[in-house]
Amino acid sequence: MTDTPTMEKTELQSETVSHEGAVPEDLTSPQRNQEEEENTNKANVCDNPNSANDVKSVGTCKEKEDTENDVTTNESASVGCHGDQVPQKEERDGERSSAAGTSDDLDPYAYAKDGKYTTENFKIEVRNLPRYAGFSQFKKRMVNQGLTPHKVKIIQRDNIAFVAFRCEEDRQKALEVLNSHVWKGCSLSASKSNPAADPLVKKRKEREESGAGSSQKRARGNDEDDEDLPVKDRLLLAVTPLWNVPYEEQLKQKTESQKVVLGKLSRAIENVNPGLGSWVVQQRKQYDNMCCKLEDITPSPILNNYRNKNEFNVGISPEGKEKTIGFRLGRYRGGSCTVVNPYDCPNLPETAKDMVRIFQTYLEQSTRSGYDTEKHQGHWKQVTVRTTQGSEVMVMVQFNVQDLPEEEIDKEKQLLLDYFSTGPGRDCGITSLFFQAHKQRRPGDEEASYQLILGKEFIQEKLLGMTFRISPDAFFQVNTLAAEVLYCTVADWCDFTENSTVLDVCCGTGTIGLTLAKHVKKVIGVELCQQAVEDAKVNASVNGIQNAEFLCGKAEDILPDLVRRLHGTELVAVVDPPRAGLHTRVISVLRKCSNLTKLVYVSCNSQSAMPNFIDLCRPTSNKYKGAAFRPVRAVPVDLFPHTRHSELIIQFERTQAT
Repeated sequence: MTDTPTMEKTELQSETVSHEGAVPEDLTSPQRNQEEEENTNKANVCDNPNSANDVKSVGTCKEKEDTENDVTTNESASVGCHGDQVPQKEERDGERSSAAGTSDDLDPYAYAKDGKYTTENFKIEVRNLPRYAGFSQFKKRMVNQGLTPHKVKIIQRDNIAFVAFRCEEDRQKALEVLNSHVWKGCSLSASKSNPAADPLVKKRKEREESGAGSSQKRARGNDEDDEDLPVKDRLLLAVTPLWNVPYEEQLKQKTESQKVVLGKLSRAIENVNPGLGSWVVQQRKQYDNMCCKLEDITPSPILNNYRNKNEFNVGISPEGKEKTIGFRLGRYRGGSCTVVNPYDCPNLPETAKDMVRIFQTYLEQSTRSGYDTEKHQGHWKQVTVRTTQGSEVMVMVQFNVQDLPEEEIDKEKQLLLDYFSTGPGRDCGITSLFFQAHKQRRPGDEEASYQLILGKEFIQEKLLGMTFRISPDAFFQVNTLAAEVLYCTVADWCDFTENSTVLDVCCGTGTIGLTLAKHVKKVIGVELCQQAVEDAKVNASVNGIQNAEFLCGKAEDILPDLVRRLHGTELVAVVDPPRAGLHTRVISVLRKCSNLTKLVYVSCNSQSAMPNFIDLCRPTSNKYKGAAFRPVRAVPVDLFPHTRHSELIIQFERTQAT
């Protein structure tokens, strides 16, 4: 989901990637896939810690849902795997220069001018790289030379790399070091590089120059592909692209997509691990060219109104109405930045739609403007609604403070409190109301915390007869009833005994581990988000579970010592990482753990997790010291009806005793 220009990432690399033709993430981040946002917060185990459309520097290790590689700006409702916008100068309230046609409106590089901060202004181009030079190799090479790259992109076919730095001093140092630097017999050349073009403005300029931008709709940057369809249909296609496809057919399509993944994995295993070659050949013969048996997809118990978390943008409607709350009609880089109310979306609960209605009324009477995605001006930016199967409702309001003084920000918080405590919104059902003062961030800055304005600091949800506390940042699967099915399948596939210790990597609020705790000797969860860890500990206490332990930190930092402590135990691992997958160091540690013979991998984006699958199956080496794993069986579980996404569970087992 991206409501602003978003940079694309390299294939599961460990740095954010600056992509030509996209505005860097440090300037404006894409709207989060409802769970992409959450997944991005799980940077501790992502191979790309800075990835995810919306990236918080800290956050839950477990926020996710499903997302497509080419994410639409509405993925906050269409999927949910686990960016943040850096606002620039502010317009005066009430002012809005959104009409296209002026020189500034059609300048795709305006975001990098007039002193606006973006690392795109400190980018270099490096030529004559060694053939097949990899991202990790190049990054390590630069770091060893005393450089501090912030974003890296390699174009292997041209032996070129683009590298962005945080300041001019760092860039100048890189130019001095890399020019004529010899690497693998190749003499590198480095030069300054221009910022990438803003994709929305670039698209708009192309339309204007081609004579296709005369209408207001085009001027506001809507996607061309389906702009002639009714707005309702465009919204449904953006948020729930399979809304008019019979559910049985949806399941068939999702099954076929996972078959493709397992087919690719079988070929990859054969290529990287010749020792498993004969096994792979037999598997392909038996399982229709796949590396293992694919069980029948498990359908969602509920098809509509299932999303318990939804992120709504504030923007301009196709008709020009400002401060509209809802979802975007398309991708920013496709030229879209308009917002439509979400009332026709079948996957949203009525409670969430009611919250949009009441906040729509509130924003219309507010004197503050909505946030302008293109100009990075204005204030009201996003409204996130979390609901439960009961009556609890949490709302988080994101407000871009721009250069407002503290007293003005406090006034806005007080106005919110008054409206929803004693004013027209007092009976709307909100049990937790949070305010987030969003500020311009530089690389390394943390996202602003949520400030409780009204009600409780958390909501509670029931799952498999247990009670779970959910804080604003914490991960919880967006389809509660389908999550129960998912977790029951995980439990069945762990093959644990009462003496087993379950290692729950990316545990979030502890849902998977705690649902397994009564069947095993001990559960140990690892999670990056401190608040999620606190929730997990409370959840264990509330549910009377005393054999669960939760550790906060990056999985790649915690696991080495933890695995040594667990040496000799009967160990089973469950990993449920963000869509980008686990950091390679995590895979390396798990491979090295000799008493770990079974691993259940839960993936919300099996395409993105493919490098993890392959690394688990690689032959023993200096990097992967333990015996290889191999996939035994897999099953898709549909948590996201009416979208193209599904979870994939793969059971891995060791190829031999280690």
